[in-house]
Amino acid sequence: MTTFSLHFDCLQFRREKLADPRHLPASALAHQAHCSLCQAYARRIDQAEIKITQTLNVAIPEGLAERAILRATRGQKIQARPWKSWAMAASVLLCALIGSSLYWQQSTVVPLSIAQAAAQHMQDEADEMAAHSSERVERFGPVLASFGGQLQAPVGDVRYIQHCPIPGHGMGWHIVYDTPQGAITLLLVNGKPGEPDTQTLEVQGRMIRVQRAGQGYYALISHSRAGLDAAHRDLQTKVRWL
Repeated sequence: MTTFSLHFDCLQFRREKLADPRHLPASALAHQAHCSLCQAYARRIDQAEIKITQTLNVAIPEGLAERAILRATRGQKIQARPWKSWAMAASVLLCALIGSSLYWQQSTVVPLSIAQAAAQHMQDEADEMAAHSSERVERFGPVLASFGGQLQAPVGDVRYIQHCPIPGHGMGWHIVYDTPQGAITLLLVNGKPGEPDTQTLEVQGRMIRVQRAGQGYYALISHSRAGLDAAHRDLQTKVRWL
């Protein structure tokens, strides 16, 4: 995979960005400065952070502190000074806000299915192809072989091959080739327990076919159902999966 730092790549950048979106190490910032794909990813994470902040930045209803203290100390005689009561109220509210923040962040981190990951990856396809030069197209056969596929005949005019991060599924192969029905994107992706063996659906205006094969799954992506069906039939006849 093409990298812009001696010890840093796109997958490492995404891990750092998710771990602490507002404080990136110098190596991550250096990578971001030269990678348009990771710049787009960083913008999406920053927008999500803004939404979380806006959601938590709400006015506290009048009397909430008193009700929280009353509920927490129900049945007990309160003999605290006023400043202690306010300190207790502040602690209760702080815990509530922290809990809400953690719940919000956890609820927004939903594991992506392979189809969803493929659709999200496609959002950045143009940026990726502009930022990362393709490996030699002659490597298509060896790449398939490394994933458990044996190429029996050409599937089309391959014009892009790159090893890159697939959201939620580690590193995968991103391949683009031309067919009589139009351009087809093929992703070779590591699978996770619970994924269906096969799935066809429309996501964000693209038709996606996910199929268990080789060392994991492949995802075929086309702008039309006819193009997707033709590409899938072609792949089934021209690639033997071990």
